[in-house]
Amino acid sequence: PSAMLALAVFAFSGRPSPLALRSHAVMQESVAEAPVAPPPPPAISVMRVGDKTLAGDWGFDPLQLADSSDKLAYYREAEVKHARLAMLAAAGWPVAELVNAPLSKLLGVDTLLQDGRAPSILNGGLGSVSLVYWVAILGLAVFVENKSIDMQLNTGARSADYLPGMIGFDPLKKDSPAMRAAEILNGRIAMVAITVFALEEVRLCTPVLALMSFDECSLPLTQRLPLRP
Repeated sequence: PSAMLALAVFAFSGRPSPLALRSHAVMQESVAEAPVAPPPPPAISVMRVGDKTLAGDWGFDPLQLADSSDKLAYYREAEVKHARLAMLAAAGWPVAELVNAPLSKLLGVDTLLQDGRAPSILNGGLGSVSLVYWVAILGLAVFVENKSIDMQLNTGARSADYLPGMIGFDPLKKDSPAMRAAEILNGRIAMVAITVFALEEVRLCTPVLALMSFDECSLPLTQRLPLRP
């Protein structure tokens, strides 16, 4: 009865009772001691082939080369680099065959084309390319690698949401899952295309532009595409 009377006195006076204060303290202590859930690991550290983390992931790895997250990241970095270079090459190859001859004539220098074909390892003609060009290309490659190598190697310069191929270059702010899927798809097609360009020209001795021309489509193949003996 005395305890009940004391509680009634505390309640009547408007002050919290010792029991209420102790209950509130216990609740605060329980909240403070509740464990905080750790953040999820970066996607690059747990991704696997077929889990759709990466754009263009069709689950195709018959040789099981990317059997870990680290290997998958390594191969995707290589694929994206080759895809971007191939897209530039697939566009630059026919353009070079189209404009090199008139530009060379305009500048009064010898053309680099080999019987109308772009200079390449198989076509020849790379020895005629200016040393300044090679130095400029090497310098550009070093500059790009210097900007992205820290992110690739995870030396503390990449964000938690980093994925292979993200070099932080997006001046038009068009980055999206759809754009990433389009980039890797077009890059894969370009890698096949540039290989076909090189093999076709060395085998058929015919520039890519001539192979792409529709003017002679009505002629038999042997008349419009001379074969190398």
